[in-house]
Amino acid sequence: MIRFLDRLDRVVTAITAAILGLLACVVSWQVFARYVLQSGQFWAEEFCLVGMMWAALLGAAACLWTDSHVRLTIILSWFPARLRLWILTLMDGIILWFAFMIFKEGLFLIERTMGGAMSALRIPIGTTYYVLPLSAFLMFLFTLVRAVKRIASPDQDAGGGH
Repeated sequence: MIRFLDRLDRVVTAITAAILGLLACVVSWQVFARYVLQSGQFWAEEFCLVGMMWAALLGAAACLWTDSHVRLTIILSWFPARLRLWILTLMDGIILWFAFMIFKEGLFLIERTMGGAMSALRIPIGTTYYVLPLSAFLMFLFTLVRAVKRIASPDQDAGGGH
């Protein structure tokens, strides 16, 4: 299971990197086209908005697996290992709840916005929100496995490292 999730994390990270690379190219082209050629691409703003949403949420999910998300580890290190385990377990519970809510509300948002279309890209607005349940599922899965692994071997992972 761990090897599968490691591979899945690499795929998610590669997709996120590809999206960010594409966004860099589109934004660079848009700046060049607007200021040098005096004509911008009408679809670039919507594309970049959707791309940033996808990159941010998929990147956040990947960070949960690699334990590279933002947290004050220096404060966590002040506590004894047993208390750190409880704090990390509480944090995992909060992330699991948050991921569940993003999943649930993401599905609702997709359903509610599928009837409208983006003005420039001409795609249903709801399709842009597919990243919400997808990233929430990954967040939930990565956090749940890490929490179970941490609880099963508290001596190895009391600091929260992968």
